[in-house]
Amino acid sequence: MNKYSKLAFIAMLAAIPQIHAGLVVNANTGDATVDSAIQQEINNQFQVPKMGDFLKSMSNAQAITNKGQGVSYATDHSLFVVGGGVGVGLNTTDGFKFESKGGLPPVGLGVQASIMAGVSLSKFPGMPAIGPIDLKRLTVFVNFFGYSNDSVVDSLTIKTSTFGMHAQYKIIENKNIGGLGLLNWGGLAFTTGFNVSSNTMTYKVGQSITATSNGITAKWTPDANSTLALEASSFSIPLEISTSIRTLYILSLFGGVGIDLNFGKSSIVANMNGPITNNVNGNVGSAQLAISENQGPSFGAVRFFAGPQLNLVPLKNTNLLSIYAQGNYSTGGNYGAHAGVRIAW
Repeated sequence: MNKYSKLAFIAMLAAIPQIHAGLVVNANTGDATVDSAIQQEINNQFQVPKMGDFLKSMSNAQAITNKGQGVSYATDHSLFVVGGGVGVGLNTTDGFKFESKGGLPPVGLGVQASIMAGVSLSKFPGMPAIGPIDLKRLTVFVNFFGYSNDSVVDSLTIKTSTFGMHAQYKIIENKNIGGLGLLNWGGLAFTTGFNVSSNTMTYKVGQSITATSNGITAKWTPDANSTLALEASSFSIPLEISTSIRTLYILSLFGGVGIDLNFGKSSIVANMNGPITNNVNGNVGSAQLAISENQGPSFGAVRFFAGPQLNLVPLKNTNLLSIYAQGNYSTGGNYGAHAGVRIAW
């Protein structure tokens, strides 16, 4: 978390000179090139291509972070399933080349945990059929998580939350192939619903920036009342088709494809003030950083997902205790992964 938070902070500072709202320098150094050097050093040290691109990357990363955390794709269950997991998301349009050349690459990052529970309607008496839809083939899921902490990193407050509801309909029921549990096909399922999630980081103290010109070293240090906040939020509706297989009861493999209807935004709000000092005259002026910008995720991304599941306590008709991992990839350079545990009956 410490490394991620520092990266996010640097990336936010990096974008400031690019959106024409941000850095105002009022320094009486007697050398205009020193003032210019401070602004140039911000460009050199904390640079991303564009603020809009960075915030869009953050939105896309947040949207893919917990895709599938609230649903079970491979755990056979006739009544209920519960579990939990933690995941990460990444958006990059430049592959996995993260080398810094005086700044950070334009990537977005997301982190999210979730607790889930699902109930099958197959055992509920009197479940009717609605046209071609047999409600006994339906499983309803809910997932949630919330966390807040201001001590993981000094001068940083972190808040994260997620909530979702999904419905999974078995278009084709499970089938045993070959008998003796050697191979079971999980059938074909359609899943949809919604998930709302957000991550907020608020910084109370800024980071000093120094620059040297004509033998004079100047430093801008935001004061303790300065704040800089990054918030990434998403509202996403998945439309998925998935399947799975289970062999020798122990190992399950699952996968599928879907379209994600993503809404939400990532935003940055900064209000930072502090003195400028140099190595000759001490305090020579002040600088202010004030900025507000937001950007939303890509809508209608096509996503592919797959993963293994190890059934630690398998039964004939269900997997009582399992651990799983899932990878997600969607168009536009979005990558996600999460892992966790499932208990079913």
